[in-house]
Amino acid sequence: MLDYSKEVIRPVISLDGEWRFALDAQEQVKGEEWTGEKADRAIRVPGSWEEQGFGEPSEHSPIGTWKKLNEYTGVAWYAKEIAVPETMQGHRFLLKLAGVRWKSQVWIDGQAVGEEDSLTSEHTFDITPFVRPGRLQQLVVKLDNRMLLPLAESHIHSYHTATAWGGITGGARIEALPPSRIERTAVTPDAASKSVDLAVSLSLDDEEAADSKWLVEVAITTAEGAVIADASVPAGGSGSRRTLAVKLELGEGARLWSDRDPVLYRASVRLKREGILQDEYAFRFGLRSIEAQGKQIMLNGNSIYLRGYVDCCIFPQTGYPVWDLEHYRKQFRTAKEHGFNHVRLHGWTAPAPFWQAADEEGMLVQTELPHWSNFYNLQRGTLPQEVHRFFERELTRIIASLNAHPSFVMLSLGNELINSQGNQALNELIRTARTLDPSRMYTDNAGYGELPPLDREGDYFIPTLNWHTPYHIDNAATPNSCEDYEKVTSLSDSPVIAHEHGQFTMYVRPSEESKYTGVLRPHWLETTRETLEAKRLTDRVDEFIDATGTLLVRALKEAMERARRTPGLAGIQLLDIRDFPGQGHATTGILDVFWDSKGIIEPDAFRQFNDETVLLMRSQGRTFAAGEAHAVELECSHFGTEPLCGATVTWELTAEGRTVRSGSLENVNVTSGKLQSLGRIQLEAGAEETRAQALELRVTLACGEARIHNQWEFWVFPRTTKLPQSSRIWSSIATLRPTLPGADFRQEFGVNWLSHKEEKGTDLAITDVLSRFVLQYVLDGGSAWLMARADNMHDYVNSKFLPIFWNYMWFPLQSGTTMGMVIHDHPLMSQFPHDGKSNWQWYHLVDKTPAICLDSVPQIQPVVEVIDNFNRGKKLAYAFEVKIGKGKLFVSSLRLNERYDIKRPETAYLFQHIVQYLRSSQFDPAVRVSVGELLGLFKLNNRP
Repeated sequence: MLDYSKEVIRPVISLDGEWRFALDAQEQVKGEEWTGEKADRAIRVPGSWEEQGFGEPSEHSPIGTWKKLNEYTGVAWYAKEIAVPETMQGHRFLLKLAGVRWKSQVWIDGQAVGEEDSLTSEHTFDITPFVRPGRLQQLVVKLDNRMLLPLAESHIHSYHTATAWGGITGGARIEALPPSRIERTAVTPDAASKSVDLAVSLSLDDEEAADSKWLVEVAITTAEGAVIADASVPAGGSGSRRTLAVKLELGEGARLWSDRDPVLYRASVRLKREGILQDEYAFRFGLRSIEAQGKQIMLNGNSIYLRGYVDCCIFPQTGYPVWDLEHYRKQFRTAKEHGFNHVRLHGWTAPAPFWQAADEEGMLVQTELPHWSNFYNLQRGTLPQEVHRFFERELTRIIASLNAHPSFVMLSLGNELINSQGNQALNELIRTARTLDPSRMYTDNAGYGELPPLDREGDYFIPTLNWHTPYHIDNAATPNSCEDYEKVTSLSDSPVIAHEHGQFTMYVRPSEESKYTGVLRPHWLETTRETLEAKRLTDRVDEFIDATGTLLVRALKEAMERARRTPGLAGIQLLDIRDFPGQGHATTGILDVFWDSKGIIEPDAFRQFNDETVLLMRSQGRTFAAGEAHAVELECSHFGTEPLCGATVTWELTAEGRTVRSGSLENVNVTSGKLQSLGRIQLEAGAEETRAQALELRVTLACGEARIHNQWEFWVFPRTTKLPQSSRIWSSIATLRPTLPGADFRQEFGVNWLSHKEEKGTDLAITDVLSRFVLQYVLDGGSAWLMARADNMHDYVNSKFLPIFWNYMWFPLQSGTTMGMVIHDHPLMSQFPHDGKSNWQWYHLVDKTPAICLDSVPQIQPVVEVIDNFNRGKKLAYAFEVKIGKGKLFVSSLRLNERYDIKRPETAYLFQHIVQYLRSSQFDPAVRVSVGELLGLFKLNNRP
């Protein structure tokens, strides 16, 4: 057994602490002359200059993002005296600056050392020729945080995310390496054979290299310190630069690293000369393999489903990526509590503590070049060479610096870069990456490019499923759970991952403002607060948060289950588990930007549709008629390491706590790594049911100790009957004839040639236009139902069932710009099952309908209220009632009069219930409006 006692032979000189500092907006300072005597004042490293009060308050008032308390973009200078001990004579010295954006230059005693521009790794300078051990020397660093290249929207730069910070945020140090040293060690694990290959590069002292016996010793130890493999390999050859390969068998007992079991080993590499230790380098690694096999991603030989989210480089206290290990541990533990095992870094590569935490917690990470541009959207075109060369350097640096991290499994060349086809320059970068490290997976970009992948290199592809032909974002979630994305996944023979899935939103939460105690303030709240106060909505914010948060979760559950129901889909990248502070402020998260819960769903409930095993169902809809057998197909998406054999699936349909139907499926075998049908069940409520009811389908799969649960909501409606005395109903809407047999559909109403005629034989008028004849009928004491259309309203908002995509400020022209509903307690709604919030029984009643604007009549209290987006704050409704003159008017914009829709059980039931209500004594509106106020809402028409 070899001796592996630890010796400190790579001393580190910390440069953290106080430096002399000066801003240089006019670029008047010269690095070879400046020594810091004209410094503004001291600054501390690590940290940004904004954190320490440098810069000026901005005059800019961003409407849709946060804002720094102080800002400075330009050149800044750091100076510090350094003293390397004389005992280190003969060492190689590396100056390392961590957390620098974007360019750094270094001088020692007035001599220029070099410059660096990486956004993905530490800035490293070989200062060996300039260091004089035993002497006091002057170190000067120039930083420039301006945009060196036209890549401003990449999340590592954007003011909306990483805020274009300035400073040395990760610390500064000098590493002293011995004259003969281990220059680099690259590790390639082989999970199948449970072995590891090391490529060790040596740099030997020129005077000692030729005449000495050199030996490299390698040991692999567990976290507890036990040696499980070691080797001693002569480093023969000539010259001072040598490379050798070392292969170690870890044995059958070696454990593989995975998201479920993130086992790490420690590799210690020692260099000896004539038996005397010269250098030692140690690092942690995991025994892990990842590769594509057909449409599947295989982790250690097992098919895996990537349950991912997007990390957009958001750090609300600092405005830059923090170097705090505990921060990232909290992030990953919170994500895994909610079932996630994968994260995509959107346009950035995280600092070292992120990767340490990801290795320890078992997160599968896709990192990305700091890249979001239009330069590559032509298949073959002229590229800015300085941009492309920068990306070539960054790609090499990422792969080299992250080599040992098992959590680094995938890399994308940037965000939304190409058009429908690929780009030759990106293809070449993919080939370069594969050559540098074939043990990872690579793709040309995240988000863009149509499938099938024409002239595109990539081990996997990331299309935006809801924007890819034939799908549309307006239908990202519907009550038809038979829908999936197979029409996209079938176009690729490689794994497909859903790009930026979700993006449903909820109401803003002003209470979060008190959490911002660092350099940033949530500036979007200033205009939002003004809007809420001006619209008298402040006291309703909590109610709106509750209603819209519920809809966000309901939509997200269906959208994520739709992805999980898709054959051939290898995973999703959800945008996002957290809110996004910029681009108009997107409230898409179940967590706030601080990684704290927003209180809209518990982790256990979220994991029901976001875990390695998920129960699913396929159903044509969520509503059915009493006495109707409603078919539901049960499925299981299982990506555990072992199959589920001999499982029992039980299901129960309940209404108000009582069991309506139940059943079981016995001896079910579920194969790992794919979607599998469990069987078909029938939901049914008796034909004698006279009440509409909300139902819950609960399904459990039991296998050994494992219990997998999921549930879904359904609604059953009694079949409608002919309305009594329908001849006393008049309507101008021809499509209602089948629904109102026997009703009066005369073209003339309340008119005798040019004269008014009182309508005595009618107790309810139903129309889709406000005519002077219907108006007169109501003023004289009649009851009417106005089925309002967009073309007869003065002010309305297009809406859809789903909440607004991303936000209104960024996408104002989308088809629906509202956020959900509040269904108020009202006699009209007493027989229609609801919980006061948007749910799937409302989908076909409100999707793509106009919401009526009531800003001009604030006294009206809607029956069905529509929550407008918080940027605009209109008072909106789908249904309300008023008194006018001697009569009563009910107004709705629900989809109740279209031939196809009226056949739906929920539509037919609600229509009949509304008619019954409007003909009853319960129809007694509390609010009165004038003729002028009504005509301010609806256009007057000449026809009845």
